Amino acid sequence: MTTGMGSLSPAIRAVLPQHRRYVVRHAQCLGNAQDRIVGQREYPLTSQGYAQARQAAELIWRRERVTAVYSSDLLPARETARIIAGLLGLDVVVDADLREQSFGRLEGMRRADMDFSTAERRHLNEVHWGGGESVAEVHARVERFLGSLPEGDGDVVIVSHLHTIQIALSALRGRDHRSIDWVELPSGGIVVAPALSMEAVPKTA
Repeated sequence: MTTGMGSLSPAIRAVLPQHRRYVVRHAQCLGNAQDRIVGQREYPLTSQGYAQARQAAELIWRRERVTAVYSSDLLPARETARIIAGLLGLDVVVDADLREQSFGRLEGMRRADMDFSTAERRHLNEVHWGGGESVAEVHARVERFLGSLPEGDGDVVIVSHLHTIQIALSALRGRDHRSIDWVELPSGGIVVAPALSMEAVPKTA
């Protein structure tokens, strides 16, 4: 799906023509493998995660013009970005605006044990789940990051987390925090923006 430029905020629209983005979900971490709410917990990558990160790196390495690798400051993203940047011969630029949504006291809990019902009389994307961040707050910081990308001719790699990527792609389509496309993306998967075509890295046994 391609979005018309007119629907984007001016800050994002100014950057889009100069950059193609390879948006990468961090490879599988221990919390993913255990089906836990990861949020901003610092889980290490699993052996499968390292294999996924190497596959993502090899896919991106085949492209030309990648001049920068950006990453969330959280461990699973940093480790994934380190592997990608290492193959490209680049340094990793760490930015906390790319962090996953915080789920507060819910982090570390198994998804099977969760109850996401709420008595709050507000839009679900404005609820602070577990006392953490709302989707609205993540949307604001993701837009800030996208608007801060420098002008230039090179393509960039952005390594982040599932919710943050879903929110970022919705922002690129001109959608506000109440209109997020919760598209699935596997660990180590790649979304190419602005064309927004999906390249899912195959699962590794």
